[in-house]
Amino acid sequence: QLVGICVERSLEMVIGILGILKAGGAYVPLDPSYPQERLSYMLEDAQLSLVLHQGAGATALSKFTGALVSLEAAHYGHDSTDNLDKAALGLSSSNLAYVIYTSGSTGKPKGVMIEHRSAQALMHEMSDWFAGVTRFGWGASYVFDASLQGLVCLFSGRTLIVVPEVIKTQPERLQDYIQSHHIELLDCTPSVLQFWLDTWHDFTPPYLLVGGEAISHALWQRLAVYTAEGIEIRNVYGPTECTVNSTMAHVSGTEVHIGKPLSYMRSYVLSDDACRGLVPYGSAGELYLGGNGLARGYLNQPTLTAERFIDNPYFDENDPHSSKRLYRTGDLVRYLPDGNLEFIGRADDQVKIRGFRIELGEVES
Repeated sequence: QLVGICVERSLEMVIGILGILKAGGAYVPLDPSYPQERLSYMLEDAQLSLVLHQGAGATALSKFTGALVSLEAAHYGHDSTDNLDKAALGLSSSNLAYVIYTSGSTGKPKGVMIEHRSAQALMHEMSDWFAGVTRFGWGASYVFDASLQGLVCLFSGRTLIVVPEVIKTQPERLQDYIQSHHIELLDCTPSVLQFWLDTWHDFTPPYLLVGGEAISHALWQRLAVYTAEGIEIRNVYGPTECTVNSTMAHVSGTEVHIGKPLSYMRSYVLSDDACRGLVPYGSAGELYLGGNGLARGYLNQPTLTAERFIDNPYFDENDPHSSKRLYRTGDLVRYLPDGNLEFIGRADDQVKIRGFRIELGEVES
């Protein structure tokens, strides 16, 4: 069952998401600040009959006719403390974990369906990356797919510190917050990091996870100075349709790139003609992604799903991470001589602002 959650940035946000997942549901994040028209569309499209709410969420849902469950702390004493039997619920790794809505070219947002197995793959990958890290500063909005990076850190036994919205917008206070809460790893977009660094000067947490939009050459060079001094900075790339991250690059040197596919992902740079042939190294082509991170598809949009998730002509049955489908990203890339991928730009009208995907068609409508 899809269950909505409409909350402010808070502890209740985490409690609600975990509660939905443990009960066998899939969560649909709804931002209380969204325009009423957008919220109404998402509620109807996902056919939500139950929404968890807190704070401004109650006001935002004033026209919702389904069931509402408050996440205010005063109500927790009446709730069950028993874990549900996963086997009795008939749950498996192929069950949906969440549906996140992204901007749509038709003027309506589209819901991307992600299964538990894909979230688990990301969890194991990040556990390998940050084996010694115990405290994650969660900066991403929960309606943005990058928020899963913080959740999977929590799932793997790490401490999750929800950075308040007001702190994120004040670099001086954020620096004090990072130090006082002993935050080791922080996630952010390149543009937000640039804003922070202009105030921090010589300070950064020991680990940074940067993604959500293209990183500039100037910022890359600036970050490379930090990595040369021992700070670990990873530049991650990936569309919502591939469970947050698909490739990763260690920031170092002078050449900006998005790295190589994660261990459970596969990348293909293909031509734009009907044959979709592999382009030579160094030539530009469209990036197609395969692997265990692929979404199930778009909610209630089989035509769009078939258009963007195509049969994989390079499927390898001997490769456990090869998938029978590929996702067509719309991103133009090329292979560098060392095998890393360089992001060139978009093949369509999609843009990213502070990490959020925006289809110009939705703006125009």
